[in-house]
Amino acid sequence: MGTSSAAPGTESTPRSTGAHPGHLHLDDSITPVVVTDFDVAAYTRRGTSRLPVDSALHAQQSPLPQDVRLALGALQRLESSALAESRSMLATATGHEARITAFLATWLVDRFWQSRALRDLLTGDHPVDRPEQHHRLHPLRALRRIHVDRVQPLLSPLWGAVTGEGITAAHMGRMAIQEASLRGALVALSRRLDGEARRVLDEVAARHDAAVEFFTAEAIARITRSRGEAATTRLVLALASPLDGGGSADADIRAALATIGADVRDRAALHRARYEITRLLPGPDLPDPLLSALSRPGA
Repeated sequence: MGTSSAAPGTESTPRSTGAHPGHLHLDDSITPVVVTDFDVAAYTRRGTSRLPVDSALHAQQSPLPQDVRLALGALQRLESSALAESRSMLATATGHEARITAFLATWLVDRFWQSRALRDLLTGDHPVDRPEQHHRLHPLRALRRIHVDRVQPLLSPLWGAVTGEGITAAHMGRMAIQEASLRGALVALSRRLDGEARRVLDEVAARHDAAVEFFTAEAIARITRSRGEAATTRLVLALASPLDGGGSADADIRAALATIGADVRDRAALHRARYEITRLLPGPDLPDPLLSALSRPGA
């Protein structure tokens, strides 16, 4: 795709609704360029900063239940996978999209501070302590991590050459599901907490709103304009769950999802985060293997 700025003389219709209003540009004289109504410039200008956690106050309040600590640890690692996710995106045609790369520059910092806030709840403001994993990966799942770290960077250019611009739709779909799932999971855990922990989780969840809006709009615009882009998105989502951060499995994610999805409305939210994208893809329903152990909404 070309640059996402409008050509000279292009009419643009302003949009005044939504948290990040923008413009939709249409010009038949150039290759169609996806420019959704999310205002990337406004998003980048707003800046980002550390989410403060009152560790002293948190230490004085009720300790986190063990199952919640395990789930928060898995979510913290998923938040921190943004760098690996961006590496896989920028190594392909997705990296040629000016709007996307501009968004990712701020989004990466957002995700860093969101991850740090969850880490501070679990380990305090400690320079090196990290939440410990409670389970061990199956050897075959562990091999997947080696593939992501060492083999995937070599294959990404080839994969991008085969799929072309369709890979961008797949990346946007994957991240839309990941962001919506993170937000839903944080909201679910927040309802079980109070005090400083609940305040922090609510703030981190709210920080996901802009990313959910951006990735969802970008994914839907591409999936609905091209069957090829929709097919590529389905293929990528079938290969790995968006809940495997950066393509690498987390040993605690299944146990974390069991805790997060203990309530029927929270299970429904996890499934709905995926359905917003998968409902537009060709073929039968595309389930997430990590959610398959959870009963379907309404069960």
